[in-house]
Amino acid sequence: MRRRADESGFTLIEALVATTIAALLLLPLLRGFSTGLTATTRSGGLTEATLIAQSTLESVGAQVPLEAQDIDRQDGLYHVSARVHRYTGPESADGASLPIAPYEVTVTVDWPEGGKNQSVAVRTLRLGPAPAAAPAP
Repeated sequence: MRRRADESGFTLIEALVATTIAALLLLPLLRGFSTGLTATTRSGGLTEATLIAQSTLESVGAQVPLEAQDIDRQDGLYHVSARVHRYTGPESADGASLPIAPYEVTVTVDWPEGGKNQSVAVRTLRLGPAPAAAPAP
């Protein structure tokens, strides 16, 4: 089939083939962007939850009294639960009672993400006042 000089351009088949090839080449690129956005969202949620857990951990003993207690609160999407209790580690060798006692502080932050619940937990030991001893009978 001969073309005339004034019939320059693409045929419909050539345009369809070029569009199909371009779509096939762009599909993995778009899928990569989608995966990157999902990872960024997940990372942002984990970072925010970790910051909430660390700030709650820091507030125990500074703003919240260091005594055996449970803390349960909601912070936007995040559910924060903290537990403070007297640490029961190995006793001192000489049996002396000290005016300070170790407390274990555990903070757990839960949040919904992608149809599942995610969580992050941090834990530390803090020194606080020893509980008053019960009087001897």
